[in-house]
Amino acid sequence: MCTISFILALPVVVYCVYLIGAGSNEGNNSIRRVIIDVDAGPDDAWALYHLMSSPNVKIEAISCVKGNANVTMVGRNVMRILAAMGKENEVPVFLGSNERLITPEPTVNPDDMYFGVDGFSDVDYSHLPPPNMALLKTGAVHEIARLILKYPSEISFISLGPLTNLALALKAYPETRQLIKEVLIMGGNRHGVGNTESAAEFNFYHDPEGANIVLNNYPGPITILPWETANRENLVMNQTWRFGTIASVPPNPVLEILNPAERKALEAGANWLPCDLLVAMAFTHPELVTERQQYPGSVELAGLLTRGQLVLNHRSEGTGHITIVDNMDHFAVQRLIMGLAAG
Repeated sequence: MCTISFILALPVVVYCVYLIGAGSNEGNNSIRRVIIDVDAGPDDAWALYHLMSSPNVKIEAISCVKGNANVTMVGRNVMRILAAMGKENEVPVFLGSNERLITPEPTVNPDDMYFGVDGFSDVDYSHLPPPNMALLKTGAVHEIARLILKYPSEISFISLGPLTNLALALKAYPETRQLIKEVLIMGGNRHGVGNTESAAEFNFYHDPEGANIVLNNYPGPITILPWETANRENLVMNQTWRFGTIASVPPNPVLEILNPAERKALEAGANWLPCDLLVAMAFTHPELVTERQQYPGSVELAGLLTRGQLVLNHRSEGTGHITIVDNMDHFAVQRLIMGLAAG
């Protein structure tokens, strides 16, 4: 019993020591400027929570895009998480596109939406203070371009939803294409395994043209954590660990929001896949990536059965500007999640 308690406590201690030793963002020369683009389901919220808690990461803006919910609900979910962290006045949040580039969009039955209509499983949060919607700004695409031009070759763009906002910025402000430091994406698939259609992952399928524009108009380094990686056996967490271990840590305002949203979404026996959180961790802790490979690639736009599929040129493996994250250190990921959950 004592041994188990020590093992579970160790990640929290390690995480806290890491935070203390790193110092503040503003006084450190190794600051990393970030724009986070979200469609704000619970996995986006975990990633946002991690990045907001990470030393040396300076979030210049959070942009919202339609995906798990409409863009206004996405913005509300973001503001709810920031308020839970006591940081709703620290980072500007911008509403972006509320539709994909090519319309009409596929008809979706609200009952089939994994995280409900509002992106947080339609949980009743009336017992919590309401998010301050007055803090939400409009004009995400312009703000993305403005920040890239203000900080040339310093902005890392982390995309956790459909790529509509970034695609619009690259097309409307082509001068930004050479000035982004890097793009990190949770989305796509590297073996044709889909989670929305048979051969397409949700974020890419939701706006295939947007994804294609980013992959073909941004020439710099792109890191993609695809669906198959998030679904690897060693990276999938079971519900016993998610709700028995993480949910049992001391009260955490962020987890008070995420626990009921994720409990409601997960079916009995289903596993927990912290997809977007893995991308955020690969950014802050690149040493956690244990397998990666480079390719040229694009997105299928016209295929009857494969629209939205990420297509990698396997004949040119080892070249190209797309790096696929194929695996991560499971135990290190768990340790970081434990430390994060401990607040």
